[in-house]
Amino acid sequence: MNIVNSQSLLNYNTFKIDVIAELFKSVKSEKDVLELLQNERVIKKNKFILGGGSNILFTKNINGLVIHNQIKGVNIIKETKKNVEIEIGGGEIWDDLVAWTTKNQYYGIENLSLIPGSVGAAPIQNIGAYGCELQDCFTKLEAIHLNTRKKNIFTKSDCNFGYRNSIFKNELKNQFIITKVYLNLKKEKKLNLSYNGLIDKIKKKKVSIEDVRNAIIEIRKSKLPNPNQLGNAGSFFKNPIISEAHLKQIKREHPEIPYFKKDVIKVPAAWLIEKLKWKGHQEKRCGVYNNHALIIINHNQATGKEITDLAKNIKQDVYKNFNIILEEEISII
Repeated sequence: MNIVNSQSLLNYNTFKIDVIAELFKSVKSEKDVLELLQNERVIKKNKFILGGGSNILFTKNINGLVIHNQIKGVNIIKETKKNVEIEIGGGEIWDDLVAWTTKNQYYGIENLSLIPGSVGAAPIQNIGAYGCELQDCFTKLEAIHLNTRKKNIFTKSDCNFGYRNSIFKNELKNQFIITKVYLNLKKEKKLNLSYNGLIDKIKKKKVSIEDVRNAIIEIRKSKLPNPNQLGNAGSFFKNPIISEAHLKQIKREHPEIPYFKKDVIKVPAAWLIEKLKWKGHQEKRCGVYNNHALIIINHNQATGKEITDLAKNIKQDVYKNFNIILEEEISII
């Protein structure tokens, strides 16, 4: 088995941070995973799972084994007149999957177009955008435990999904490699147009699934930098959840503050950051993107520490002015 020594991860993370993995191996099947985990060189090593590297900020070299999930495949496993259940390999590119479901007129994940990363990482983060979350159409996943090498099945309730959160970011962090994800999508037309401005963007009376995907791609491209041109990991912070009393307190000084109120009250982190004039700010070799205050970018070979220092300064300023603690949406390693 060809396990690579001292592999640079520069081209394996969208922030374009140049750190070194002590050991590195791509896996393309469950068989590859099981063989790798039984290899004498790696049994006692720490293990780190890497998908598309789009939600990670590396701050140091990785001691141990990096397993690059490249398990592919998209298969229909059950189909009725109204629904279709699909099985997807954890190493598939998420947006390739959305393009495929859109082409086949399977409804449910078109609002999640152009989100970077792999399918296997999607449940960990419970990815979401424009009024949708993965959990809305998720049924189950298969994963192999990195120490016991046993395959486990996790249902939706097992995953403890929350806002950009799951059991895999908490109790089971770094314990599994997700090999397959199962989604249940609708064959009958059902579009989610609840996001403010989406209908205005499309400007059609009869809206198709392609219209929704194309509009969201256009919106995302206008706000988010291409990681191939400017290193970034998308939204750096979560939108904070605050109490009604806290919102009223902020409104006294900032009556214009936007917020979303459903089961809880969420305040846009981008608004807080932009209000404090961080948008477009540059610090050393990194900065905040000109077009979106939630995006921290790597201008020119920044280190992970430089980026975390900038994020820390932003968090301190938001807390000082709004008494709100921002939480990172990305994983800092």
